[in-house]
Amino acid sequence: MAKSGNFKCTKCDRTFSMAPHLGRHMATIHKGKLARGAVARRPRKKAAIALRAQTGGTARLLSDIRAWRNELAAQQVRLATQLESLDELLATFDRAAPKPTAGRALKGRRIRGSRGGAREGSLKSYIERVIRAARKPMRRVEITAAVLKAGYKSRNKTLAKSVGVALRTMPSVKRIGRGVFRAK
Repeated sequence: MAKSGNFKCTKCDRTFSMAPHLGRHMATIHKGKLARGAVARRPRKKAAIALRAQTGGTARLLSDIRAWRNELAAQQVRLATQLESLDELLATFDRAAPKPTAGRALKGRRIRGSRGGAREGSLKSYIERVIRAARKPMRRVEITAAVLKAGYKSRNKTLAKSVGVALRTMPSVKRIGRGVFRAK
């Protein structure tokens, strides 16, 4: 298992939590291999900078800040190249895929509520007929019985609940009180 701790690069003062990470850094950034025993442990970067600022080690502090800045600049360059490659990839997909148009998305799809009223033979159409014929406020249970009497065929065991839900969503019906409805 790799040793873990705080490993410092001798060339740019960058720190790593594991020795293999430092070795990879030396090989890729400084194009060299790490000599055995060349790694010195040191406290974490931000804490070390704060400590040096308090003790007056300005030269060391400046070198740490410059190293930190160089590290961030290298990350910025890596991110910029990654972003460019992702932009190129997205551009190839954008050219290959057809762009949707406004009318195309709705073509062939039914829009809810676009018919203007209840579909003939539906529960809502029967409810509307019953309420209009009654011309007085009716309770949900009365509406359910009248709908069945009018010829609505259903095997629904909770038809009264379905009627209540339908009544609340119908724009042509007004709720007067708890469970009491009338035509608008």
